[in-house]
Amino acid sequence: MQKLQHKFAVLITLGWLLTCAYQAQACSLALHDWKRLFHLRLPLSAPLTPLAELDAILDKFPRNSLKQILWVANHNLFSSFSIALLPLLPNWEAHLPWQTLPTTASVVELAKGRQNQSEIPLIIGADQNQLQIALFVDSNSSNRCFQLVLMQTSRIRSVYASRQTPWAQESRGMTWVSLVFYQLPLPGRILSLAVFPVYQTRRALIDNHEYVEQLLAEKFLATRPEQIFDPYTFDFPDLPE
Repeated sequence: MQKLQHKFAVLITLGWLLTCAYQAQACSLALHDWKRLFHLRLPLSAPLTPLAELDAILDKFPRNSLKQILWVANHNLFSSFSIALLPLLPNWEAHLPWQTLPTTASVVELAKGRQNQSEIPLIIGADQNQLQIALFVDSNSSNRCFQLVLMQTSRIRSVYASRQTPWAQESRGMTWVSLVFYQLPLPGRILSLAVFPVYQTRRALIDNHEYVEQLLAEKFLATRPEQIFDPYTFDFPDLPE
């Protein structure tokens, strides 16, 4: 039951991110020194969201050359529901008909069985799925600034069994959400909120420069020297293997 509650909370969070996503430039005025406080790893029967699958096939096919995508995994309520959020993304592949299929055979065998169809689907399989939840504390803020990270990883196998232009690929998929906040994760205390990947990059949904500047003025955060400015400030330390 506890694992289901974690999965449900993550899915609701990701769904909200997709509905609110907009272009924003992520940068930080503060210098953080993240130390890991907490780490939890949970196995997943299927990815909670197909963002990594979309990332894996980005720019691999001419626009509108695909007609359908079959997503193969040991699906559950959460992964099946996430497909309904795909039209909110800008990728043209996200606007194709997506169908979930159970893992009854390898993606190669499934693709071979559909070679004679008039419209050949792209088949994407996901396994070795994991969800990692980590909490970091910023020692430069006297342990008052925190970062919550939700990271989903999986192995992604994709096959397009066209006789004219066959294509196959195996890759490691990663999706993460990062929430940086001061003391408590309340709306008025959020410094940044970001999701990855959207078009193979991080999408900043919240970048609260005004609040960061206030904390810097009060010396609650450490100022980042200009000579070590890093556009990837919202990255987090590596999680355990």
